[in-house]
Amino acid sequence: HYQTKLVVHTRDSGGDPLLLLSQALVLLENFKLDAIIVAENSAGVKILAELGSRVKIPIISLFAAGLSLSSFEYPHLIQIGEDESSRAKAIAAIVEAFSWRSAILIYEDNDSARPILSSVTGFRLDQHVALLTSSTDEEIVEQLMKLMSLQMTVYVVHMSPILASRLFLNAKQLGMMTQGYAWITTDMITNFMNSMDPSVFESMQGVVGFKPHIPASKELRRFAIRWRSKNLNENKNLEEMEMNVYGIWSYDMVWAVATAAERSRFKGISGGFQLTNGRLIPKEIEIVNVFKGDRIIGYWNPENGIASIMKEENHTETNSTSSSKLEGVIWPGGTMNIPKGWSLRGKRLRIGVPVTNQFRELISVVHDPQTNDIIVTGFCVDVFKEAVQSLDYEVHYDFIPFEDANGRMAGSYDDLILQVYHKNYDAVVGDVTIISRRFAYVDFTLPFTDLGIGVVVPKINNDIWVFLKPLCGDLWITVAAFFIFTGVVIWFIERTINEEFQGSPSEQIGMIFWYSFSTLVFSHSKYSMFNLNNLSVSFIQNHILN
Repeated sequence: HYQTKLVVHTRDSGGDPLLLLSQALVLLENFKLDAIIVAENSAGVKILAELGSRVKIPIISLFAAGLSLSSFEYPHLIQIGEDESSRAKAIAAIVEAFSWRSAILIYEDNDSARPILSSVTGFRLDQHVALLTSSTDEEIVEQLMKLMSLQMTVYVVHMSPILASRLFLNAKQLGMMTQGYAWITTDMITNFMNSMDPSVFESMQGVVGFKPHIPASKELRRFAIRWRSKNLNENKNLEEMEMNVYGIWSYDMVWAVATAAERSRFKGISGGFQLTNGRLIPKEIEIVNVFKGDRIIGYWNPENGIASIMKEENHTETNSTSSSKLEGVIWPGGTMNIPKGWSLRGKRLRIGVPVTNQFRELISVVHDPQTNDIIVTGFCVDVFKEAVQSLDYEVHYDFIPFEDANGRMAGSYDDLILQVYHKNYDAVVGDVTIISRRFAYVDFTLPFTDLGIGVVVPKINNDIWVFLKPLCGDLWITVAAFFIFTGVVIWFIERTINEEFQGSPSEQIGMIFWYSFSTLVFSHSKYSMFNLNNLSVSFIQNHILN
């Protein structure tokens, strides 16, 4: 039980920021206000934030969380809802969970939606498409047609529910809500999904969205019953509607104002209610899938990432971005097949490769006899695969060896180039030299090897024994044999009459070797007693030297 009595004064500005300011000034003049709660556009919130700083009363913004106004600049402003940093991280988690390389952000170009641009940098949202609030259906269709011409098919939508309704209606007419496409909506749209026109809701089948998680409780159930009963009593013909998260937060915020003097924090129907740096931020985000209604397929929070819905049963969760944590998603077109994130129209690329064993480090083609698969490896293939991997979309290709029935190269490299010209191949990967005559038939990529112009020259050898290298082993044996043979012949002739060739056997053998090898240096005429021996030595000496 509380002692505080709450009196609510309501005004309708019709979305006009100037009228909003005028009504706020009138209320301040006629009543003693403790707080102003505003459900207004961004321009109106900024104006009232300035007013709140001057008159020192809290300004509570229900729908302008995207502004991310600083609590230091506007200390009396209280914002409710997700901040842009959390939105960007949640989006990145979904994109990563389904292994999409990137997605396209479609946003409304106004003060409420535009701030997300600074938060999604580096979060796989490299391309942005802006739609004005006043965009006509023709302008929306024009932008959607441009998106269809691109190969990426994953879109993140961040805009007001009114503009989003027209976007999805036109997207369905263009066939962009069919199999192969993926649409992700932020809480700006998902929070109001149940109040959209049935035709709009029908066009959004397969959408995955985020919205704040409100834990079930007895208090929330009782309030929902009272709320429905009150609406039916006021209008018997009113269709049954579900309260969105902003209605729940508004109720809690009024209670927060009423109990501010008595309690700094309390537990509302939305759960634990506590402000942090002038902002009420949901602790957990629901991931919902639209298919004949919206159903929860998982949760996300900054600490644990994507979590399974089984966590409600106290299952332990770890930080994860895996899609296995999510319940089965039904995508546009009623399929459960995860969209690839790209759309490659046409056939698979046929990549010709030369069959050569000259430079296997550059290109190598091997046939696996067991699986009959073709295994293509080498530096050229590695460069090609890295180039394909760097693209924002996936490309399917097949390596086709340029070979005949015997597994040999089916022609020259010029013939291989002509296969691209005749459209038998879409491209060629291999050690293909860039020469002028081939430019008449194909285009080349930039060279990925830094060779430049080279000249083949002999290697300089500074070894002092280099003069011996031209003589082979057989020649050395022959020369040595001739030397020994010469010494033996001279010894045989001279031994009987020449004392130099006489003596012990070891002395005679030494004389034979000394006489033989010294003939290269000087003449031995004084050691020889016969002129015939001198002629023989001179002949053999000249023959060897020549």
